[in-house]
Amino acid sequence: MGEPYKILLVSLPGKGKTYSFRNMDPETTAFINVENKPLPFKNNFKHYVVPATFGEAYQALIDFGQNDKITSIVIDSFSAYMEKVLLQARNTKKGFDIWNMNNEKAGELLDMIKRVPKHIFVTAHYEYVGVEGNEERRVKIKGKEWAGTVEKEFTIVLYADRKLVIDGDNRHVEAWFDTSLDDSSAKCPPDILGEGIFRIPNDSNEFLTAVNKFIQ
Repeated sequence: MGEPYKILLVSLPGKGKTYSFRNMDPETTAFINVENKPLPFKNNFKHYVVPATFGEAYQALIDFGQNDKITSIVIDSFSAYMEKVLLQARNTKKGFDIWNMNNEKAGELLDMIKRVPKHIFVTAHYEYVGVEGNEERRVKIKGKEWAGTVEKEFTIVLYADRKLVIDGDNRHVEAWFDTSLDDSSAKCPPDILGEGIFRIPNDSNEFLTAVNKFIQ
């Protein structure tokens, strides 16, 4: 078995990032609910925490990483984690020390994600950032040090989206992941899904199955 992958799922709120975990194995998947919101599906995860602080979330990542019964971890979300960091920084620091703490804690989390020997899914929101003269969707983070660069810490970056399809009296929602977009940081090694596949179903477990098949 090859090295585990760290997978970043990015979108605006309400586009299906969290819902994509509905088919993950509840016995071997650990879920760190930093958003502190009810899941949009029945929660059967055996390993599940709702951390009150970023420190609790960070420790949960370490603990789950050391649990041999867990094969994959979900952090939902990076955006909420950094909001908790900034809240504590503003309550305990002043001036530039606020942003020093913000940058330091972002780096610590991203480094730990790479070091934990499990597949890890991380959700995040995006904003438009100027990249080489163009506006591009990148993970939203306050502070200059990590702005527009969070994605470089991940081999796979998927962008979630959804739309309401109306066909006469019939209505249904289509949801998917984009693996490549001209105006975003989406990326995925072509050998995982095959050449020319740029859109896949909104199902993190299905994608993880493809990843495991690739690294066997």
